[in-house]
Amino acid sequence: MFDEILSAIPPGELLIVHASFKRCAQAGFKPENVIVSLLKRLGKEGTLMMPTFTYSYAGLWNASAYTYNPDKTPGIANGILSETFRKMPGVSRSNNPTYSVAAYGKYAEHLTSGSLDNAGLGHGSSYNIAMELGAKILLLNLGNNRNSMLHYIEIASGLPYNDIPFRECWGRTALSCNGEVELLPEFPACSEEFSKFDKLFVDSGISQKLGNSYLVDAQKMLPFVITQIKKYPDYMLCHNFTCEPCILRRKRLKEMNLI
Repeated sequence: MFDEILSAIPPGELLIVHASFKRCAQAGFKPENVIVSLLKRLGKEGTLMMPTFTYSYAGLWNASAYTYNPDKTPGIANGILSETFRKMPGVSRSNNPTYSVAAYGKYAEHLTSGSLDNAGLGHGSSYNIAMELGAKILLLNLGNNRNSMLHYIEIASGLPYNDIPFRECWGRTALSCNGEVELLPEFPACSEEFSKFDKLFVDSGISQKLGNSYLVDAQKMLPFVITQIKKYPDYMLCHNFTCEPCILRRKRLKEMNLI
């Protein structure tokens, strides 16, 4: 199955990978093998990018223990593929203390040093740059509820609720080795509802389903999702009655008579 996934990736692309490695490990792969195979497929003109998010918000308990240092701080809950990639020779990492990325290849420096240190997943972020460069997104053994580019689109759509953070108690600043950083008021929140895009994107020609994986075209995704948001401003929000950010965001939309 992995050979089929590789063959679907056009050489020379900027490829963002979000991965669950368990199925790969069961098939006998090691993280290093998968990364090298992806880099070979992309070639010299290609670029590989992965999330290395650390969520180093100043309001988290014992936050000082997670002060972000791009050279040392491990990613949190990004998976073994991302963590292996981060530590490989020649890989660059951005300075964002909440949603950093690692990259290797043609656009690595632009994606990492060109992004704003306080941008999260919104304007000026590595994901913003990747969208402009026409990235493809490989969701390896995952669905779109792990597709971070959807958070960028939610922010880029101009919805009037993106200043509401995932958790208010986390705060609106982050800790980095260069000191406390005031974050732009553009916060990614819940992604539970994003699973509905799995079938929608395939049916609309935005993504290919490859076994348990998806290859998504970011620039085709952008107008499709924004069109839905314009029709239904709460389109990205889940209906879980315990979900703090979706409750507060839907409340904001109701107060503004948008839903």
